Amino acid sequence: MSHQSSSSSKRAFIFFLFIFLVPSVLKSQWVQQVSGTDENLFAVYFFNNSTGFLGSNIYPNPPLIGGEIIRTSNGGDNWQRVLLDTNFRVKGFYFFDQNTGFAVGGSYTSTGYIYKTTNGGFNWINVTPPNLTTHLFNINFLNNSTGYAGGIYGVVKTMDGGVSWSRVLTVTINWLSWGKIFFNNVNTGFFTSDSGRVFKTTNGGAVWTVSSLTPSAFRDIKFTDSNTGYIVGDNGVIFKTTNQGASWNLLNSGVSQNLFSVFFSNLNTGYVTAEQTVLKTTNAGNSWFTVFNLGADSLLSTFFIDASTGYICGDQGRVYKTTTGGVIGIPPISTEVPKNFLLYQNFPNPFNPTTSIRFAIPKESFVKLAVYDMLGKKIQTLVSESLIPATYEVKWNAEGFSSGIYFYKIQAGDYTDVKKMSVIK
Repeated sequence: MSHQSSSSSKRAFIFFLFIFLVPSVLKSQWVQQVSGTDENLFAVYFFNNSTGFLGSNIYPNPPLIGGEIIRTSNGGDNWQRVLLDTNFRVKGFYFFDQNTGFAVGGSYTSTGYIYKTTNGGFNWINVTPPNLTTHLFNINFLNNSTGYAGGIYGVVKTMDGGVSWSRVLTVTINWLSWGKIFFNNVNTGFFTSDSGRVFKTTNGGAVWTVSSLTPSAFRDIKFTDSNTGYIVGDNGVIFKTTNQGASWNLLNSGVSQNLFSVFFSNLNTGYVTAEQTVLKTTNAGNSWFTVFNLGADSLLSTFFIDASTGYICGDQGRVYKTTTGGVIGIPPISTEVPKNFLLYQNFPNPFNPTTSIRFAIPKESFVKLAVYDMLGKKIQTLVSESLIPATYEVKWNAEGFSSGIYFYKIQAGDYTDVKKMSVIK
């Protein structure tokens, strides 16, 4: 057997082992974790790489109607219940630091609940003020004193670290509303409703202005900086502002499902959970593509620790984790979406023994990139997977192959191109 054939056999054997010994890496970019509950999970939150929380909504399941807080201390490898309350349907979390945090939710529509922990979420105490009559969906603190929470009937505010709360916005809306808030600072914030309206304050909730965008239920709102924000809602609706909410532009999500949550890990990279689907953008919302399709049930919340590591959760206790930014395979060298398919000339060329091959993908495609000899025989596959829109670079090591002319060919959708390269030893 020739040295070339021996090297090829070794590579094939290693690839075979990799396929069968590491199936979770290749078969799915999202790994399902065991949450320990089969109830619907409405919230996921992490305050570091290890410690995070899930909030459940036990309904309908009489006589036990309430919710749970479920905690992990090892990145989701194991989860355990740390709170069960028959009145408290958990909808959101916020932590000041690794010790002090809040969980919010409610019982039905007219009663809100706020729980607090001071030991990293191992124990929770009910700190709900007696006058809180708003089922809460999320909470946002701007400093140790000032915080806001959004709920079914509007917005409540605290100026003493959560000891007392007062209502700063009252909205008469359908009880099924997912009224949520997001504040950029102690004065400027937003509240979304189920009627396609966005409320904005610039003076800490004393006065609110209203923008009417579309007759759609809005489910979540996030800002990536003081100017740029996103709203998601029913029927695939995504709105974006780049001027602090003075105007909102409708983006093309590419789906008609109800969208439940939005989270950006940086200015350009964001995720949206929907009915059965997770969407991702790498260009600040200009285009979206599917990175996960559950096929059943709804995915209700998402949280990313960084650009690679994130979590999604939803119906029937489902929780999934990704450490690849939600995609399989080679990382892009640029997240800017190219205008056209393009296969670049390898560099260096001629080379010995390693060269780099760069290519650009303007839309999600299944990409094949392979090397051929002078007779047209395929000698090595470099890429064979679905890739998101971006520019990529892979290396080919010609060690074990003789000097001469070789070709590399790309196939991505209807696009095909071939280029020549030279190995000189």
